[in-house]
Amino acid sequence: MLKNKITKIFFLLLQSGLWKKSILDTTYFPLSSKEWEEIYKISINQTVECIVFDGIQKLDPKDQPPKVLLLNWAVRVEKQGQRNEIMNESISELFSLFKEKGVSPILLKGQGLAKCYPNPLHRVCGDIDLYFEDKKSYDDAFKIINDKGLEINSMPGFSSEYIFGKFEVEHHQKMFDIHNPFVQHVLKKIRKEEVDNANYLMIKDNSIKMPSALETIVQANCHILKHLLSFGIGIRQLCDSARIYFYYHSELKDKDLSSIYSKLGIDKWINLLHQLLVKYLGLEENRLPYSLNNNVDADWMMEDILIAGNFGFHNEKFKSIESNLNGDRANKKSRIWDSFMKYVKVTPSEAIWFPIMQYYSRVNK
Repeated sequence: MLKNKITKIFFLLLQSGLWKKSILDTTYFPLSSKEWEEIYKISINQTVECIVFDGIQKLDPKDQPPKVLLLNWAVRVEKQGQRNEIMNESISELFSLFKEKGVSPILLKGQGLAKCYPNPLHRVCGDIDLYFEDKKSYDDAFKIINDKGLEINSMPGFSSEYIFGKFEVEHHQKMFDIHNPFVQHVLKKIRKEEVDNANYLMIKDNSIKMPSALETIVQANCHILKHLLSFGIGIRQLCDSARIYFYYHSELKDKDLSSIYSKLGIDKWINLLHQLLVKYLGLEENRLPYSLNNNVDADWMMEDILIAGNFGFHNEKFKSIESNLNGDRANKKSRIWDSFMKYVKVTPSEAIWFPIMQYYSRVNK
């Protein structure tokens, strides 16, 4: 793995931007215009172009991309920062709307994870995800949005979605993407024990409630696994996991995460994830909640991630077909079957229950 020069340089720049560190190995530089174009493309496909751009700033000017590409890259980074600011405004507006009606959602992922980064505006934002702690709150929120005249669509996993301003908003009845019904009591116990440990994000005058540090890392890692079990995930989500471990290290070190992952049936997969975070993303081992397992080979998983791109939308095998499917996926059954065969070896319970619960939630909308 990483025999490809472009891939090695990509991770050098990513690590530099992710941890605000100088690039010690400069033997690969300077690059040709074509090589820089490839790195630019990979960065966009993995939705980490802003972080890689931060890494480029650590290079000697003579080793940086050609001026035209560097300018285009800088404009893209600036626009992403503006999009993050607009998203913050939308989140604040949404929370004010719900607060007026006595509904208190919890912000999942997204801007709550961005606070873990050196520059929150440089994490590429996606959707706005809101969790509602009980069915009544979920239904009340549904009515509030319905009364605004917005079109709401149901989603697999007992969730719903709509467009608010410029962003897709998802409402969730579950905080964690764990599908095995026999371990739901573990998640309920976590929620009960962590209910008073919530974090908050200040946006304008709004105090936005978020999950605790423990809930944040379990939720983020389970979300990565969920997408690996379907069409794939991007490196941005791995960056989220690495930055959470780093940012919340003092809160997580005494939480016995090893036992929690084991009870959830995902501990073997977590060992692979931790390998990727340390080996490829540069997370310091002492920032993990427990010792790194060096007896596992996770390179195959990184190869899949590099091929698939963000949520599997950049897989060259299906890209041209999917461009005409309006967001739908090509070869759904065969791709999910391939994922099942890969991950059933390291997390059998989730590999088995994921498609079952996805189907169950679809027929019980």
